[in-house]
Amino acid sequence: MSPLTVCAAGIVASVLALILKKNNAEYSFILTVSASAMIIMYIAGALIEAVSGVKDLFASSNMSVTYLTLLLKCVGICFLTEFTCDTCKDAGQAALADIVLFSGRIFVLVSALPLFSELLNIVTELSGG
Repeated sequence: MSPLTVCAAGIVASVLALILKKNNAEYSFILTVSASAMIIMYIAGALIEAVSGVKDLFASSNMSVTYLTLLLKCVGICFLTEFTCDTCKDAGQAALADIVLFSGRIFVLVSALPLFSELLNIVTELSGG
């Protein structure tokens, strides 16, 4: 798996999408979404490797698995939201893209609430309250 392969596929798909856009904008959009999905499937192995590496780091530091779960959940929400937002923008739906981006931020905030609660407990304990 090579970053060069991913970049080359992205450039080829972009050029083809530009050529198709002149006559068939719908096919151009379908090509873009399909190429994006194929690239994501191609890099899935690297993603699994990265998650495994982060998991090993957490295991060696004796930190709670809860933090790892929270971290991976938030990163996943961010990636998915960004991909969806960019896809909406490519389809000419800027308002929908903004709503998706806003909802992703809210989901990250809600996912991180247990961490904020624990942080508040630690601060309260340290301050003697």
